[in-house]
Amino acid sequence: MDSAKKEHERFLLDRFLELQGISPTCVHALDPPDFLIGLEGRDVGIEVTELFIRSGKSTVGPEPKERPLLQAEETITNRIVSKARKIYFDAGNSLALSTIWFSDPVTLDKKKGDQIAELIAHQIASMSLQSWQSVTWRSSEDGNEDCSLSESVEMIHAYGVPELRFTRWTVARPGLVAPLIPKRLQEEIDKKAKKIIGYRKCAGTEEIWLLIFVDRTLPSQRFFVTPDFPRESVYSPFTRTFYCDFVHKEAIEIPNRAEASEAKY
Repeated sequence: MDSAKKEHERFLLDRFLELQGISPTCVHALDPPDFLIGLEGRDVGIEVTELFIRSGKSTVGPEPKERPLLQAEETITNRIVSKARKIYFDAGNSLALSTIWFSDPVTLDKKKGDQIAELIAHQIASMSLQSWQSVTWRSSEDGNEDCSLSESVEMIHAYGVPELRFTRWTVARPGLVAPLIPKRLQEEIDKKAKKIIGYRKCAGTEEIWLLIFVDRTLPSQRFFVTPDFPRESVYSPFTRTFYCDFVHKEAIEIPNRAEASEAKY
């Protein structure tokens, strides 16, 4: 059992329980479903999942290529920037904080990602930052036609700082917002519904809840729900199904349509 993953799932479960005002008598970690809670004298199995925006097609290159999922892009760019920061400071450079804007699409190749990290570190080192000095590098203004950094990074903003605690390096995230549509929610429910018999067997109870979470601080999960979202058009075989935005403290319960749903599966 992945302890970091389980801790994150427990964090999400706790946010849901707080939001709903539910105080279970006990919470036990399982796999799968993710948890078994005691609730008003009965056992309830809880399966936790997260919903991610799916990217469209990229028009970069001679032929359209499928972009990676946004959460994969976040993981990749975070790793690149973290490695760039380590390379920069291991070389004994001056204290700096930095924000990096990546080009689109982002490479999935680890070796290429490591090369980009080295180029970022070298570029910021070449700025020779002094305390309180601000420098911005833009690929569009780089006169070096052979600069391979321009292929992957659009802009770097770096700032000289006086103390190590200020040396945060971050990835600039686009402000993409996507409407939640029934089809996307249904796909997530359907994926989990295929395992519902196993959930019931493992938890030792027929009552299984599905909690679908988004974190709208992340571009890959920045959904919004329209006031007229047709909840009744979504089918779920789970005893209770919730769509939860724990950042904005919103929870939408999907009406139970178990009979019709289980006929589907």
